[in-house]
Amino acid sequence: MNSKLIPLALTLIGALCFGGSFFVSNSSSGDLDIEIDKTAFIMPAAHRVYANPDALNGKYYLFKAKITNTSDVTLEDVTVKYRIPDYIDWTELTVSGEMFPGQTLVIPCYPKFKDNITEKTTESMEKAEIEISWDGAEDDDIIEEEFAFKLTNRNEYVYTGIKKEEISTWSDVYDNDALIACFVTPNDPIVKYYTQNLQEKLMKGEAASVSKKPEDGVKFLAGIYEATKKSHMVYSGTKGIPQSTDDVASMIQQVRLPREVITGNTGLCIELSCLYASVLSAAGIDPIIYMVPGHAYPGFRMNGQYYAIEATGIGGEGLGNIMSAEDAFKQGQKQLQEFMQRSQSGDPRYTIVDVHAVNQQGATAMDLKDNDFMRKKVDDIVASWSNGQPVTQDNTSTKPNNRINMPDNRIRTTNALSFSIPNGWQTMMRPAPDMPILTAQVVAPDQMTTVSIFDIPVSNTQQAMAAINQYFYNYGMEMQYQSNGNALAGQTHSANGTFNWVGKTLKTQQGIRFVAVGAPDYLYNQNSGIINQVYNSIR
Repeated sequence: MNSKLIPLALTLIGALCFGGSFFVSNSSSGDLDIEIDKTAFIMPAAHRVYANPDALNGKYYLFKAKITNTSDVTLEDVTVKYRIPDYIDWTELTVSGEMFPGQTLVIPCYPKFKDNITEKTTESMEKAEIEISWDGAEDDDIIEEEFAFKLTNRNEYVYTGIKKEEISTWSDVYDNDALIACFVTPNDPIVKYYTQNLQEKLMKGEAASVSKKPEDGVKFLAGIYEATKKSHMVYSGTKGIPQSTDDVASMIQQVRLPREVITGNTGLCIELSCLYASVLSAAGIDPIIYMVPGHAYPGFRMNGQYYAIEATGIGGEGLGNIMSAEDAFKQGQKQLQEFMQRSQSGDPRYTIVDVHAVNQQGATAMDLKDNDFMRKKVDDIVASWSNGQPVTQDNTSTKPNNRINMPDNRIRTTNALSFSIPNGWQTMMRPAPDMPILTAQVVAPDQMTTVSIFDIPVSNTQQAMAAINQYFYNYGMEMQYQSNGNALAGQTHSANGTFNWVGKTLKTQQGIRFVAVGAPDYLYNQNSGIINQVYNSIR
């Protein structure tokens, strides 16, 4: 994910992933009627959430068994137990002393996997077995049920647990946002070792958590940025893969753990955000991850105030110049101001993950073992900060700055495509700083149907689409399209699902302008009327 990818994703990328729970059985023994509501996915990284009925209001479970006594007698000691072969032995969920005729029980299962589940590096299909018995039941009376579910690997992150047909808002699409906190690992021995070196050798022992001064917190935030910059860390993407289980389809994103970002010296925006959050937390500072359309960036909260930095300013191949720590902080603060404005206006696409607050709700980090090889990699990285010499901070001072220099908000329309904007749609100028070719985006009230305007300094349509696709590739996305003259139609696949779109291109004095309109594939047909209206208005 990348985490949510970039705003243009709403038009050429899409923002849909599917998951969730559904009824898998409706059986009867003549004495008991059983319905099993089960999940499609279990993420090892969040195994403690699934095991805790109090975590996040108990919304994450393996299954719920709805049991109804359809007989005309009272059943004694109705017992429900389950197991997952190779993972969980037979475990008793409940014993109901008496179950009267017509009575219904709903029994939830919060599976308690062993901590070594986080060492799982491959995904698999597993089987849950359920057995229901009661006092006096003959062998033929005992009810046995089973169902399959997908057990992902520890790096896989599923964006939502809501069924495809029930997704109606942006919040539904990203229903699992809180679980990203499970990928924030401040107690990882490798992260703690990295943080200790950063504090001692780069920050000279300064402790913002002790002073509780925002300026010290900002200095620490800039210190993390300098650490990644000095080690030549690269901003890069990982791919999301569409997967299906039963009648649930989902995009699952590979998210490198903070230890893997450190030692691999590369990370996507959500991975860098988790790294920053881990280091901040390990240092005693309250970390925040800001989730916006197409992007995620880290920061912290101190004394009721919020701060942010653009962690991806370290750059990478094809992503332009590398920002200084001061410029990265200014960019983060600029984004934060827009974030606050949109969040306060009720835009559901702008949300935060307050890591420590979510931890208190039960979304806690996985346990990870120490690793000598990774410690050696950290030693090498620390040496790279100053070629093995004592590390010193830059002389430039980075202080909180709430003044925003707004970008040019004009779309130049001379000799270029234009279109009619429907009433009630919102226009966002220059919505993706990391993608300068994206001039503007116009979003429908449903937050899903979107128009994007690209201006690419190339000489033909093929080169323009190739340039867009190169940006997409850096964010872990892939675009496919067909062209007929200046008309194009296609799909963009990403960690967030598939987005269907249509568009037109025109040669301008500056290059090629491309205007595209579309919606996530599950909404495209029902929104085809307004999509065609906008498309036909493109001139």
